[in-house]
Amino acid sequence: MTVRTLGRVTARVAVDCVVVSYNSVDDLPVCLSSLADQPGVEVAVTVVDNCSSDDSVAVARDHGAHVLANTNNRGFAAAVNQGLRSGRSPWVLILNPDARLAPGGVLAMMDATSRGDRVGCVGPKTTDLAGTVYPSARAFPGVFTALVHGMLGRVWPGNPATRRYHAGHGVGTVAAEVDWVSGCCMLLPRQAWEQVGGFDERYFMYVEDMDLCFRLRQAGWRTVFEPGATVAHAGGRSSRRRPLRSIYHHHRGAIRFYWRSAAPWHRPVTGPLATLVLTIRGLAVGALTVVSSRR
Repeated sequence: MTVRTLGRVTARVAVDCVVVSYNSVDDLPVCLSSLADQPGVEVAVTVVDNCSSDDSVAVARDHGAHVLANTNNRGFAAAVNQGLRSGRSPWVLILNPDARLAPGGVLAMMDATSRGDRVGCVGPKTTDLAGTVYPSARAFPGVFTALVHGMLGRVWPGNPATRRYHAGHGVGTVAAEVDWVSGCCMLLPRQAWEQVGGFDERYFMYVEDMDLCFRLRQAGWRTVFEPGATVAHAGGRSSRRRPLRSIYHHHRGAIRFYWRSAAPWHRPVTGPLATLVLTIRGLAVGALTVVSSRR
């Protein structure tokens, strides 16, 4: 295995991990400490900083991480690819800076890949900081689910399509194969990561995780939910800092994924319809956000 220097400690590395920071100075200490507290495995951490205006770079270095400091904000997908590109370990781990992985989480996710052939991605049970479970393992939305969830998800959260989209093993206690898992924390064999080329960098932020799992499935890899690993994720940092930008990238990513994943025989009809619905939804959500902020 590759030998790297982590701060003052030289360790034999099992996992290459990337954390993408953007003004994450308040979150990084706990995140990086959780990666250092992983019994049975050594984690080589690279923090890719997307041109933060705070002390994120200094804090990451103080905690022993290798830091790549970008001079502009490249987006989440491109920064993850950048951070993992030079690694050589057989495993890759992605963790958000506002997430903390419980001890033993990396090993539990690694063990989950041995329970069947071609496991290409593993996601843990995800909670908020209060311990409430978040549905981080979901199904790919079909045509009906995507359109109805897009139109009604915010005004009628309990509609059947939104319930179907949010359903899955993210609230379960049993390991299971799922369609996709949240990119706030995912572990992959490097072989699978490299076969599909990592994240699609046309996604700036949001939906790149669902897209990755979709392409893994197309390449013959499976995605697994592993509740034996737990991550506490604050979530929503980017949305609160720059809500309009987040709304734009979320809807732009959803449109891109729909065109990629829709069946070729109905894409010419449903593609433009999905684009229209998601564009109207994005504009409406943006307008409501502006009005709310002025109030």
